[in-house]
Amino acid sequence: MDWETIRVFGGAVISIFAIVNPVGGLPTYVGLTEDMEVHERRKVLRMAGVTALGIIVSMALVGQVLLDKVFGIGIAEFSFGGGLVLVVVGIQSLTQAPPSRREAHEIDPEARRSQHMRLAISPIAIPLLVGPGSIVNVMLIAGQHGRLFAVLACLLAFGAVIFLLNYTHIAYRLMRRGGAIAVGRVMTIFIIALGVKLCFSAMTAAFPALVGGGPATAPAP
Repeated sequence: MDWETIRVFGGAVISIFAIVNPVGGLPTYVGLTEDMEVHERRKVLRMAGVTALGIIVSMALVGQVLLDKVFGIGIAEFSFGGGLVLVVVGIQSLTQAPPSRREAHEIDPEARRSQHMRLAISPIAIPLLVGPGSIVNVMLIAGQHGRLFAVLACLLAFGAVIFLLNYTHIAYRLMRRGGAIAVGRVMTIFIIALGVKLCFSAMTAAFPALVGGGPATAPAP
């Protein structure tokens, strides 16, 4: 494996991690699980991380098939649409108010376990961890570099995500609520920039003359 491949792979892993943005989501995760004991919170967030990993790997494997066989669109069109999605998702994340903490509810243990499972799957796994932006990103990575490349990038990125989720209570205590929100906002700016880059790349692929890649014009007599 040469240096260029390592660089591209590292960029893919970082992009997946940035779009999932577990650091910026710390206030949300803690707010959703504030009525739980530490071991309960860790179990719920681990379950959410594994569920999200399964979803994103599935999209890396079958996403390109959906493009080619089901919808019949090319990577340039999907890249442009995906770029717009990333920009919109990033702007929404950047401008939304910090999440409020929910009130604790007194329920029996069986109902509590069922509630924890539902919470792990939705809204934490979907759409907080795996939303439109991350799905679009991993499908583009698979289309550009292959399914195995995308799956490996997902495994590495979500390994870091699940590790962080498992220690959310410690990270949140160290970073404080304001610090987690600030870091999340900075990462969101990179998400918006990535979306703009995808739109530009799609436009230059469709209109190469925009960057001087079109047919040369004949010199004037």
